[in-house]
Amino acid sequence: MPRIKTILMAGTALASVLVLTPSPAAAQSTTKPKAEEQQEAETSTAKADRETLLDTITISATMINEAVFDSLSATSYVGDKDLERIQANTPADIFKTTPGVGASMNGDDPATAINIRGLQQYGRVVVTLDGARQDYWRVGHGSGSFYIEPDLLKAVTVIRGPVSNAYGSGGIGGLVAFETKDAGDFLNADEQYAISEKIAYESNGEGFTTSTTAAIRPHQAFDIIGNVNWRDRDAYEDGHGDEVRWTGEEVTSGYGKATFRPAQGHEIKLGAIIQRYEDYVTGSSGSTSATLSRYDADTINNTYTAKYTYFDPDDRLLDYAFTAYHNKTKAEQTQVWPTSSIGNFRYYDVRTTGISGHNSSRFDWMGLAHTLTYGGDYYYLEGESSASHFGQGEAQAYGGFLQWMGHYSSWLELIAAIRYDGYHLDGETKGTTTTPPEDESLDGDQVSPRFTVGVTPFTGFQLFGGYSEGYRAPGLQDVFRGSGAHDTADGYIPNFGLKPEVAKSWEGGVNLKYDGILTESDILRGKFTGFYTKVYDYIETDFTITPRMTDNIGTARLQGVEAELIYDLGWGFINLTGALIDAELIDTDNPKYKGQPLENAPLDKFSATVGFRAFEDQLIFGGQYLAVGEVKRTQRSSGTNPGQVDGPAQYSDAFELVNLFANWIVSENLKIDLAVENLFDVAYTDPQSAWSYTSDVEQGKGRTFKIGVTTRFGG
Repeated sequence: MPRIKTILMAGTALASVLVLTPSPAAAQSTTKPKAEEQQEAETSTAKADRETLLDTITISATMINEAVFDSLSATSYVGDKDLERIQANTPADIFKTTPGVGASMNGDDPATAINIRGLQQYGRVVVTLDGARQDYWRVGHGSGSFYIEPDLLKAVTVIRGPVSNAYGSGGIGGLVAFETKDAGDFLNADEQYAISEKIAYESNGEGFTTSTTAAIRPHQAFDIIGNVNWRDRDAYEDGHGDEVRWTGEEVTSGYGKATFRPAQGHEIKLGAIIQRYEDYVTGSSGSTSATLSRYDADTINNTYTAKYTYFDPDDRLLDYAFTAYHNKTKAEQTQVWPTSSIGNFRYYDVRTTGISGHNSSRFDWMGLAHTLTYGGDYYYLEGESSASHFGQGEAQAYGGFLQWMGHYSSWLELIAAIRYDGYHLDGETKGTTTTPPEDESLDGDQVSPRFTVGVTPFTGFQLFGGYSEGYRAPGLQDVFRGSGAHDTADGYIPNFGLKPEVAKSWEGGVNLKYDGILTESDILRGKFTGFYTKVYDYIETDFTITPRMTDNIGTARLQGVEAELIYDLGWGFINLTGALIDAELIDTDNPKYKGQPLENAPLDKFSATVGFRAFEDQLIFGGQYLAVGEVKRTQRSSGTNPGQVDGPAQYSDAFELVNLFANWIVSENLKIDLAVENLFDVAYTDPQSAWSYTSDVEQGKGRTFKIGVTTRFGG
């Protein structure tokens, strides 16, 4: 951890030097020959292309689309070029360098749980796919919360903290929004149709991926895109060359999306995404136990969306979007070990149906440019399972918000917002041999404010700070769970007295946007953020009491700093990211919990990605360095010691990885992607995963060679 802090300080110093160095372009004024003027024009065009990539417009905490480095919040963006470079097999691969974000994932389970600043699972982080909430959960060591195939995606936006609560109930940790490609992202401007085929191979966990994409645009008012992916992997090896058991899987996925433009400014999108996963899951990932439960799992995730938007730059009163969606995730699991339990069957079925909408109105008054944004959302969630440890029932959540933004000249930006949230849960009490279960319900509501100020004292340098609150209702799993692993003699019981979690957060930061610092064509973009958050009535299973239950065990405190810096010279670039975060329990009546770290708290980490461009930007190649600090975990419990939450600490060692990449556009019809992950074959276990500490092998993937070949034809 000291090394990571030193590296972060060095990165910050580099940013300061770049910001304070005067621009050569500003210090010189000479008459240039026409040849130089032509060269400058070409350089200017290339620079404009790079600026477009760095300043891509995406969703923001205000629900008004803007560039990441213009937003007054801790926002990160992973675009299509980044996804191509990463060549991700899992969602966890996407977030390795995103500050403040961890992806909890085990090799034997393709489900993923996102952790932002120490908060994850059961709705603390809102995860959407084309605007549809992904709310799946199950119970077990390393249980995930959603399924998404990276090959389906064009971009991912992350908004950290409760400032993102305009996007729906529960997001006290933040928002992760996944987007799939539109036909317009795939087709060139002069094309009516195109088809591509990608074949990829990787050496570790030897396997193949195929991805077929096709799109047509018979008229400017209509287009459609479709994609089918197939991925098959064997079990991979760790850095020592040992096989990591149960890590193979087969995945079939695809999507279709049709876009209609019935009139100027109006757009309708209809989409369907289908994903199927066939793999093995274990009851305690990585354990060497001879009686370890293992299941042959078949999981299907279906997402259906309909979105209607209207935008006309001349219409200052109407700028709206409405979305309706349905997501269904069903996992069927058949036990294959131990022999005494072969054939046992269980299933998990989670369905979410929802709608959301908002509109923005703009006007000028008293020297300010005003924007009012207002809207609401509702979703209905059903959870059902044959397993008693699953908190089945029905949940309804609804909310509305009103937000005002004011701009004065080019140096002052003000935001004030208020959101109302409400919820209603329906489930059953725990039955006994003499008492049948009875219906039970729970509800509540809350009003949450937000205030933010942004000041730009001089061009390219913006300071921002503010306060925000978020509200997260107890989940069905929290309230209605009736059993679980390592049951005590008295088992688990539901808790109908659970209070919602309330997050209160202070956040401040700096946005940097500079061009022409050391050369006439270089570009600098940066975002530095500090935060201090308290989550009151934090919910977690209380292991100190019997029978066990989920309870409000105290206040969680999250604090830290995050940084992103991109410097692009045209012929090359460097991207630095880092985070130092502390997340622990305070203000708790139970001394055994006070000062304990949150489960799966995010990692202190630093990354440096260096890339080079050649052959008129047709070839991009480089390397990436990733350093992850030591993580301390607290021994929560054991089957024989149900009250042990202050037992011996568990440590995950720090580790450092080096990756290489190359993306080569050979011609307009052929592209080759190459990568080497974990170049030095480091043996490690990512502490964001929930692999058992009793495992006899490391769980991180050893050295892996990847190659992908994509052919494309259009006309």
